[in-house]
Amino acid sequence: MNAEVLYEKDGEIAIVTINRPERRNALSAAVCRQLRTAWERFEADGALKAAILTGAGDKAFCAGWDIAEKRSGIELTEADVAPRVETTSRVTKPVVAAVNGAALAAGMALAEACDLIVAAEGAWFALPEVKLGLHTAPFVQSLWTLPQRILMELLLTGEPLGARRAYDIGFVNRVVPLSELLGEALRLANTIARSAPLVVKANKQMVYKGIEAMGMPAAHRIAKELSEPISRSEDAKEGFRARAEGRPPRWAGR
Repeated sequence: MNAEVLYEKDGEIAIVTINRPERRNALSAAVCRQLRTAWERFEADGALKAAILTGAGDKAFCAGWDIAEKRSGIELTEADVAPRVETTSRVTKPVVAAVNGAALAAGMALAEACDLIVAAEGAWFALPEVKLGLHTAPFVQSLWTLPQRILMELLLTGEPLGARRAYDIGFVNRVVPLSELLGEALRLANTIARSAPLVVKANKQMVYKGIEAMGMPAAHRIAKELSEPISRSEDAKEGFRARAEGRPPRWAGR
């Protein structure tokens, strides 16, 4: 792998780092390919019991899809990067997100796709698409761990959810100072590694298969159907123009 995604081992733990701090660790097509390779490598290594996903630097965990690539027409999907049991990046072993800063849009979904989340005190989460005239689907359907009204607030306002509030509502497992983030994530991952591996794997499968039985695949299909026409709308183009020109967007509603 090149330096856009780092893959390291710490005993029985794999540490996967999105390494684009100059782009706030945004997801490019290359990063997606390398993340998928990292998850495949982790899944195939029987000596590894858990993984940690984090971002380089202290500003952002992941700022979502790289706007430059998205505007060029490159198609990226959550299945390209997320360590879920039901996507192309099929990971049956536990993954801990170490959220070191902002987790925006697909970056928030990427954190949620992990099984546990440890967040730095200054970390925050947001779904800002409503401010850009974009639809959050289809990956928003994966944010099933959020209470409905909290998710609705994020979707309708685009305002951030701080690490402490995320902890209070059960979206985050631990909140620690940034200097202790990786250490705390490693402690959590090593606790998992010391547990019975068959039971760990079975418990993870039990949770996600239960979600699937409740209709997540159908929810993804519906979300995609809603999202596609919005992505081609005038408002979607206006949102990017307004951001680039440093002005409030002028929504046309079409």
